[in-house]
Amino acid sequence: MDATFILCDVAEALHHADLKAVMIGNAAAAIQGAPVTTMDIDFCIEDDEDSINKLSEVANELEAELTDFYPFFQIQNPSKEIYLDFLTKVIGIDSFESLLERSTTCSFDGVFSLNIASLEDVIKSKTAAGNDKDLAVLPILKKTLELANGKK
Repeated sequence: MDATFILCDVAEALHHADLKAVMIGNAAAAIQGAPVTTMDIDFCIEDDEDSINKLSEVANELEAELTDFYPFFQIQNPSKEIYLDFLTKVIGIDSFESLLERSTTCSFDGVFSLNIASLEDVIKSKTAAGNDKDLAVLPILKKTLELANGKK
């Protein structure tokens, strides 16, 4: 499935809510060329009341349900195939600010853009998480990073 239309909607909703977020996980890796898939899109946000409150605005714009499992939040609208996870902390990443600083931006509709975590940070977080599904994808992510850096 091509998630471009979902990413356009999400980028617009984050922009309208003025919520700074960084896409992490397999979705971020896939945008950077890794041959991986995912059913949801993960984001990291700042761990402050303002950012958490803005999640309601994002959910409303996406006509989705917001579920609060602090420090983890979900925004879902199954009819639009929107499955978003928002975390205030990412295992293996020192701070939201550093994650944002190392991220790149990617535009999906020419107007709104998303911050995408670096492959290095995706690898770091999956290594630190250490669960089977994250460890299983690490060789693919490391190979993608090698290729991106011009190594064989």
